[in-house]
Amino acid sequence: MVEEFSQRMHQPLFVGTSNVYLAFLYNLTPIGTEAHEWFMFHGAKYGFQQANELGLKHWADVYQGDLGTALPDTYTTDAFLKAFGKKYAKLYDGVRQDSGDVYEFAEKVIDHYRALGIDPMSKTIVFSDSLDPEKAKEINNWCNGVIKCSFGIGTNLSNDVGVTPLNMVIKMTAARPTPEDEWIPTIKLSDVAGKHTGDPKMIETCKYLLNIK
Repeated sequence: MVEEFSQRMHQPLFVGTSNVYLAFLYNLTPIGTEAHEWFMFHGAKYGFQQANELGLKHWADVYQGDLGTALPDTYTTDAFLKAFGKKYAKLYDGVRQDSGDVYEFAEKVIDHYRALGIDPMSKTIVFSDSLDPEKAKEINNWCNGVIKCSFGIGTNLSNDVGVTPLNMVIKMTAARPTPEDEWIPTIKLSDVAGKHTGDPKMIETCKYLLNIK
């Protein structure tokens, strides 16, 4: 069905998978974005105030322009955008939405690009939070002519048979940047209030340092 619809639309709708094993097994294109764990590790190694900017820098140093989709919501999108200045906003192809209200996120990102003098139509938002084809279609219609978009549909694509899927999130809990270091608790601050994960004391420290209410 996806292949037939893609042909009618004269463009591919299924372009790859972020599951490297499935990509290998079925000869698909491995495609993905930064992970929360990348910024969580940077928070443990360099501190929360440097985590976003150094995470962006080191990712670009490693991949040299490939895998150019940034993930903003490890310590909330608002905190991320403060580090996502013109240099990185131009360098990265776009950002990924993974928590919170999709339209509020999109408007915030579009406004950020415009404030930096960057045409949003030159960038892409990858939406990946609890999607199904109908929701993706609605978002696509909203984005049309404003900013490019693509969609990471995971759970629904692999389980749409009527069985309630498990809602599982696996995150890093601690990092030891070097063998000489002690284990440092790692945290994630979602764009959804009440869904922060990790050590409560470390969460409060991060919120204080990044001025997150």
